[in-house]
Amino acid sequence: MSDEKKRNLRFEHEWDSPSNSENEFTVEGEWDNRNAIFFAKMAVEEARKLYGPIFPRMASRYALEFESRMLKEKPPENIQGLEEVTNYIIANLDRYPNGCSALSYGIFKAESKLQGSTGAGAKRVAYGAMKSILESSGILNSVVGTTEDVFEAYKKFTDSVRSTKVVILTRVIRKENNQVVVVFHDCPFKEACRAFVDEGISRMIGGWECIALIIVNVGIEIITKNTLDYKLEEFDKPNCRGRVWEV
Repeated sequence: MSDEKKRNLRFEHEWDSPSNSENEFTVEGEWDNRNAIFFAKMAVEEARKLYGPIFPRMASRYALEFESRMLKEKPPENIQGLEEVTNYIIANLDRYPNGCSALSYGIFKAESKLQGSTGAGAKRVAYGAMKSILESSGILNSVVGTTEDVFEAYKKFTDSVRSTKVVILTRVIRKENNQVVVVFHDCPFKEACRAFVDEGISRMIGGWECIALIIVNVGIEIITKNTLDYKLEEFDKPNCRGRVWEV
């Protein structure tokens, strides 16, 4: 049996096997593409505070290029700026439902151009933007500081953000030393992450970036008040598998 087939069978086993309520759980919820695009747009606007007006201009241009690639057409010449690009993405949701990937790609691509590589910078922009959004919304206020356990904090994070309707179907497995393994099923950010791989956009400390893991990392850090890190261990095989741990 090939290594590829073995990996696929392992993922199927992890996904299909019954959850143990003590050591693993499945995250289920709704995914609204418009809501996801709205949050991605907010992240671009937050990044403007760090880089100034050049960032939304660059992120919008790269997002438009990505969206056009997904639609298999040339980028429209009459569309410019974050607002117009966002409206273009929303208008084409029937053709490319994962429009949030376009704006997410734009964030990382702009960061890579401004920093020379994504590295710590990409995490700073994505992390900082998401942290600001979550904290200003107050959605996690009731659970901040209630646990330092990463597994329990993940549960609380999921329960808190379920109302946003941007929940990815996920299996979460408790591991030793305050770590969790996370298996994302059919992640809506997959096309953006694949572009990162193809273009060599990676973390300075090594390994590939993962938008979903950054979001999880932020939420758990806010709740536990501890510093965490993450690693994407498997990409699209056929699901994505990562790890989050306390530093």
